[in-house]
Amino acid sequence: MTAPNVSLLESASLPVASVERGGAEIVDRLADEWRDLCAEAVETHPFYRPEWIRAYLRAFAPAAKIVVITVRVGNRLCLVLPLIEEMGTFSKVPVRKLRAPVNFYAGRFDAICSSGNEGKAAVRAAWECLHELEGWDLLQFRDASEGSTVSQLAAAAKADGFLAVQVPDKPTPYTQVPADPALLNKMPVNSRLRTELRQVRRQLAEQGALNFYRVDTADPDALDRFYRLEAGGWKGEAGTSILGRGTRAFFDEIAESAARFGYLSLYMLELNAELLAAHFGFTYRDRYYSVIVAYDEKFKQFSPGHLMISEIVRDCAARGIRIFDFVGQDQWWKRKWTDELRPVNHHFVFRGALGRLAYSVGCRFGPGVSRLLGKTRGSVVEVS
Repeated sequence: MTAPNVSLLESASLPVASVERGGAEIVDRLADEWRDLCAEAVETHPFYRPEWIRAYLRAFAPAAKIVVITVRVGNRLCLVLPLIEEMGTFSKVPVRKLRAPVNFYAGRFDAICSSGNEGKAAVRAAWECLHELEGWDLLQFRDASEGSTVSQLAAAAKADGFLAVQVPDKPTPYTQVPADPALLNKMPVNSRLRTELRQVRRQLAEQGALNFYRVDTADPDALDRFYRLEAGGWKGEAGTSILGRGTRAFFDEIAESAARFGYLSLYMLELNAELLAAHFGFTYRDRYYSVIVAYDEKFKQFSPGHLMISEIVRDCAARGIRIFDFVGQDQWWKRKWTDELRPVNHHFVFRGALGRLAYSVGCRFGPGVSRLLGKTRGSVVEVS
């Protein structure tokens, strides 16, 4: 029913939020218009797309109860926020959670939202929907970039008097990819590494032919080579590789989806047909995302990891890609390429008696939320 002081035209342009509960079929049902929203959103990354969320649910939470908040203006989707509903604990206090469907394999998480004033109104509508929604003591948004939609939701909650905490994580390094060849020759920023890479190229040229190429299809043989390379070093010994963790099905599905929608970039670097290094990554809009890095440790003296990045950066420059995103947390080896960092935060919103107790134990009187998070990434890797 339209309010007396609101015209039918104005009513049709107002954002309307709704809640859908069920399983992963909700993601499938919304997938097409979700992707359309990703295409128009100002801030979007491949990790926010429905195929990434669907692969996560299939691999890591197949029986999860899904809650999806949508906001529409008329029949058009302008915000989508997928969440998992579950019982859990926060600082040993039992709570009913609504949490982001994300783990350390995803580079980051956010709701997808329209831009401009419509987006601001959609965020407000989404928060009001969450406010009225029964059945949660804790909202948990992990791995959100600075300025994210979920950070705006947390800010709206705090403005309405809810207890909310923002916990910074290690930032994500990225580097600009210059179009100017003269500037490209000054990469990486570490001059010592630049000199080392020139020497390495000369040394490898004496041993044979280097072959660098990009695979943009989910080729089973190429993927198998990548998985075996990643499992062949210290990650394989530690049981933290894709094969060691038993997560190949997840990455196979991600590769197939990324290839279908045109953003898979599986980079390979060979010496005399032997694989030196490889990247499982995405080229999405004007960015390259380096998701998983692997190299053959028996060639460590040739810095194959850094040599691979150098080749990828040059390929990105040639293809008009303007940002190389390291995706994971800040590490010393990444600083040889860049000083640019993007902040990453975790957001927690508490409600009700249990929420207040969890906040008091974990945040006010406890050791701090950051210790509760533990190690939030599994993709830590040293590059040589």
